[in-house]
Amino acid sequence: MKRSLVIGAVLLVCVARPISAQKAYEPAEVTSAGDAYAPYQVLFDGLFVLDVFLDRDGDVQQINALRDPGSMLGAAKKSVQMWKFQPASKEGKSAPSRMTVSFVYRPPNWGIAAPVPPKGFSPVLPPDQSDSSVHGNYVPAGVLSFSYPEYPVNSLSWGSVVVQLTVDGSGMITGVDFLHGMDGFNNLVSKALKAWRFQPATFNGVSITSKTVIAFVFQPPISD
Repeated sequence: MKRSLVIGAVLLVCVARPISAQKAYEPAEVTSAGDAYAPYQVLFDGLFVLDVFLDRDGDVQQINALRDPGSMLGAAKKSVQMWKFQPASKEGKSAPSRMTVSFVYRPPNWGIAAPVPPKGFSPVLPPDQSDSSVHGNYVPAGVLSFSYPEYPVNSLSWGSVVVQLTVDGSGMITGVDFLHGMDGFNNLVSKALKAWRFQPATFNGVSITSKTVIAFVFQPPISD
């Protein structure tokens, strides 16, 4: 009987811990975002991942590049600085926070076929800065794998589709919110997202549900 009570108590602690962590901290999110298109040519690897630092008002204070394979970093940062953010909530009060934002500049020279992510892709994981940062013990979601979207057949359009994902404590995508869409492109983004995998965000070492944003930037295929 005593053994059963002990096991039951341990299970209650395991169940209650992530729930209390989620209630104690609600991560930041993007409330509005415009077109992220940039008129530059990306030929090969076009995945950029940013670690965005926000103050308690939701204003961008700093942007660190977690993955920067080329010359598009400036355009990505400029887009983020124009977005509107809702700050994190810690124990019911606004708090400084962090958020991962990815930019996928789809290479134009693949025609309607989907480009292939680089071989030997390494997961992009935000560092734990809890010991030296006012942003506390929160680490935003990381990218474990990604996929480029296809390009619509017989289309010459360009622009971007910006989505905000809800990533649960197991790293699964449980919600997709289109912050900026394009007719004929949204469904291709939804298809590509099925191949994306994430490491969940953590608060005080406990996995929690969070938001992450991905901007898929489309360029017309290069004609022969």
